[in-house]
Amino acid sequence: MMKVPITKPFFDDAEAKAVAEVLASGWVVQGPRVRAFEAAVAAFTGAKHARATTSCTTALHLGLRACGVGPGDEVIVPAYTFVASANAVEYTGAKTVFADVDLETNNLDLASLERAMTPRTRAIMPVHQFGLACDMDPIMDLARAHNLRVVEDAACALGCFYKGRHVGTFGDAGCLSFHPRKSINTGEGGMVLANDPALDRRVEILRDHGLAETDLVRHQKNVTLLPDAVDLGYNYRMTDIQGAVGVEQVKKLPAILER
Repeated sequence: MMKVPITKPFFDDAEAKAVAEVLASGWVVQGPRVRAFEAAVAAFTGAKHARATTSCTTALHLGLRACGVGPGDEVIVPAYTFVASANAVEYTGAKTVFADVDLETNNLDLASLERAMTPRTRAIMPVHQFGLACDMDPIMDLARAHNLRVVEDAACALGCFYKGRHVGTFGDAGCLSFHPRKSINTGEGGMVLANDPALDRRVEILRDHGLAETDLVRHQKNVTLLPDAVDLGYNYRMTDIQGAVGVEQVKKLPAILER
């Protein structure tokens, strides 16, 4: 009896060598390999900025917080998605409001999205379900018309393009996953894509305890004193072990997508 796996990671000696190099370096926390992974994903997607995180769930949380979503707000989420989409909204203190999906695509139904809007709606979270792009043009038109933020859940959609543009680059933030069920795999991991440098900077601060400077920057400056904590942040940092795996995985991404 043949069993077809739901997913399969594509690792070889390149990932093993990259991890060994990180271990030998002694720098295993968020550092140069994470930075290289971020640059590779930004180049592939066309996003101006990319910040690695511990998961897509934490990426969504950071994206929402960076957009100013908080208690008293409502965020519209498709009713058909993984629970992490709604959890990220609830973490901010905002309320999840569900909209229906189009049964032909499993993505947000525009008419249901409009019906779900209230005066408290602050943001929309389109989910590119199973790597199929949402119809982003009307969603973005609706968001602009009502001054709403858009945080794209592109967990399953690395390598997915809409009208020639990579998903996750349309809204204020786009969030990717590198869980083993996704196209590339760092064990656990996520990333926030953004084109606004101010939003990207806020994500960078929030993911690292709200500190004004990262460990790597302080190390490069030869500064040992801890920087100011300028916001209520989180420990959502990816390790350089994962970052090294991610760099090698991005090199394989075209072949993985083709297969």
